[in-house]
This record gives sequence, structure tokens and C-alpha cells, in this order.
Amino acid sequence: MRILLINGYTPHPDAGGKLTQTLVDISREKLSPQNEVKVTAITTYKASEEADKFRWADLILLYFPLYWYAIPWGLKRYIDDVFALHQFYDTDENGQPVALMPGKQFGYVTTLAAVADTYAPGNPLTEGLTVSDLLRPLTVTFRYVGIEPATHFHNCIFYDVYNPNVIQPIKASLLAELSKLDDE
Repeated sequence: MRILLINGYTPHPDAGGKLTQTLVDISREKLSPQNEVKVTAITTYKASEEADKFRWADLILLYFPLYWYAIPWGLKRYIDDVFALHQFYDTDENGQPVALMPGKQFGYVTTLAAVADTYAPGNPLTEGLTVSDLLRPLTVTFRYVGIEPATHFHNCIFYDVYNPNVIQPIKASLLAELSKLDDE
């Protein structure tokens, strides 16, 4: 399988990006022996080269911290720059969208400083919204261009990442999820 790993970390005063990079590195090491793997960091890219990587890939995995209930602005900018008209999508004679990236899948690995209870049903702050709910625009954006949610990879959402006791379980959980791709 051809897999594109995208490090969507955007520099932020409260987050150095080390965990995101570690998760990308773990994934590359786990997946490379049985797959073709390419890695992109959104802090340095050329949109045309990234479009070529998307055309090449069967599976795209995004890695990013969740900032203020959304993807980092740099990842949003990357998507805006790379998902170009006539390359990723078009419109038909009736103005209806035409997806130009069918047959591809995506998933994400996201990290949060918040504890999981923040997104529990009945929490007045988030009003029952889950992280998946917050990231629905990301899913719809990928589906708009024909890239569907991965069938053999469950999105990884890791909470409370400033707690040093969760780092090893996060790594183990990611490796377990990536192992499912071995059966693909």
C-alpha cells in the first residue's frame, strides 16, 4: 500500500510539536517494511508536489494536535493550498461537485491537552460534542474530493497529552491501530 503521512503540527507557544513528530516517526517505522511511505511536514511544502503525493497515495494519515476545538490553522492552510480546482475536484455542467480523488482513504491521529471527560455526554462546555463531531468538516472536505474515511484504520484521538503517564499508552495504542493495516 502507498501511504502518505502528514505532520499537521503548526507552531504554537504552548505546543512544541514533539509528540506529533514522535507519532509520525512511530508510524513511518511501523509501516515502512510492508508499505511505500512518504512523509510531509506542513511547515515546508510545495502545493504541486503535495498534489502529486495525494495522487500517488492509497491512504493518507493526518497527524495533528487539536487547537481550540479545531485543526491547526496551518493544516487548514495546507488543505486550502493543495486541494486545487481541476486537480482534486471539479464541477459538472450543472454546477455539481465532481470528486477527482476517488479510491483513496484517509484517517487521522490527533492529540489534545483536554481530558476525555471534556467530551463526555452531558458536559456543559462541549454540549455532548465529540472530537469526531468537531472534526466533521475535515471528513466532509476529504469526502468532497473523493477520499473516504479509512475502513481498516480507526481514527486515533489521544487525550491529556501533558500527563507523562499517558505517553507510553498512546504509543502502544497507535501501534495496535497501525497493525490493523498489516491485514489490508
